[in-house]
Amino acid sequence: MNGLSRLTKPYPNGSDATKLNTVDIWLPEPTPATDAAHRNKVWVIYIHGGAWRDPEVDSKSFAPAINVLRKSSSANSFAGFAAINYRLSSYPQHPRDPSSPDDPSRNVHHPTHVLDVAHALLYLQEQYHIDGRYILVGHSAGATMAFQLHQSLLLGKALPKPSSVLGIAGIYNFESFVESHSGISAYKEIMHNAFPERKSWDEAAPYSSDRNKETLWEHAPIVVISRSEVDELVEKAQASFMFERARSMPKATEVHFLEASGAHDQIWSSGDILASLVVKTLGLLTTTPKDS
Repeated sequence: MNGLSRLTKPYPNGSDATKLNTVDIWLPEPTPATDAAHRNKVWVIYIHGGAWRDPEVDSKSFAPAINVLRKSSSANSFAGFAAINYRLSSYPQHPRDPSSPDDPSRNVHHPTHVLDVAHALLYLQEQYHIDGRYILVGHSAGATMAFQLHQSLLLGKALPKPSSVLGIAGIYNFESFVESHSGISAYKEIMHNAFPERKSWDEAAPYSSDRNKETLWEHAPIVVISRSEVDELVEKAQASFMFERARSMPKATEVHFLEASGAHDQIWSSGDILASLVVKTLGLLTTTPKDS
């Protein structure tokens, strides 16, 4: 992969679109659209974390990993990279960039975050035909959303199906997440900020949500759960919950656990750790029979 061009594009989201309804796209140069080999390559699409509210963790958090991936031995396997921005929940206490109550990009609740991600995926499908050929990667709250996406989100519009889903340091059981950190008020604040109706937590959480929903991850040939043993923000049980849920589904999906390294945010900030997990997921995908 000789070079990459970077584009920032707004994804259509009607009259509610804001400055955060954008997707960053990295494409190899040149990109021959008619090249059959290119069409057989996979995209990597990233959903950032940041507790649904942190303005300093956005699409740019994927850039360090891309810089590693573009130089890796797997570089020629990638058709392109994309990182999705989405509207955030309020964060008026943020020390450097507090949210304002009149900012429509930073005062939303569930399901707006995941609806925005769905619109972005639809845009990428329309532009690049990613259906069946992308690795969907999410970190922290982004991993939560990767496992929340389902085909009923956008009425009458089918979302592109991923070839694999990689959830890293995700939050999958909301009640357990808050209870495990009951001595730290910020955890309860984060969850109530993004999901103000506590009675909806079971339905919104990937671990306990309605199994009749046609979720994207259930139709992926490969599902990967990852977590670092030294993650200081999300407890080990969260990965166990989602691994258990994924293994219980009566689908022909391979479920794997990949051990990550580093602290919670070091996974993406270092570049190397996140890139390594993507390459390992690609390896699992390329060794899976096409009819599995």
